[in-house]
Amino acid sequence: MQNNKTFKILKKYRTLVLVFFILIIVFLLSIKGIYRCPLNYIFGIPCPFCGMTRAIVSALSLDIKKAFYYHALWPIVIFGTPIYFILKDKLKKYINIILIIIGIIFLIYYIYRHIIGSPIVEIDFKNSLIYKLIK
Repeated sequence: MQNNKTFKILKKYRTLVLVFFILIIVFLLSIKGIYRCPLNYIFGIPCPFCGMTRAIVSALSLDIKKAFYYHALWPIVIFGTPIYFILKDKLKKYINIILIIIGIIFLIYYIYRHIIGSPIVEIDFKNSLIYKLIK
């Protein structure tokens, strides 16, 4: 009977568990310097989340200044992800609006970083996989 209850809890939170394990793998690979953003690797174009892994690694290392340097919106990911999975049933009516607003915030911040010339989101076609394959 206890195993059935545990299975139901895991089934309810399977997406959260999956995201958690993916984040652990990305975290471990980034510590070793193996992980690289697929979009940046293939096309040489950083995504709006560029620097997020390094920011979270820095935050977990308690280097908060460096975390904000890599990506100022890392607290949204760190705190927002578990809150989303905990409250998503209660906020069903508003969840899409909330996610759209967060997406817009990330896009505005991405554009802002390009305007100020942040090296974190620097476009570098010459180091992309496509450029290397064409050359």
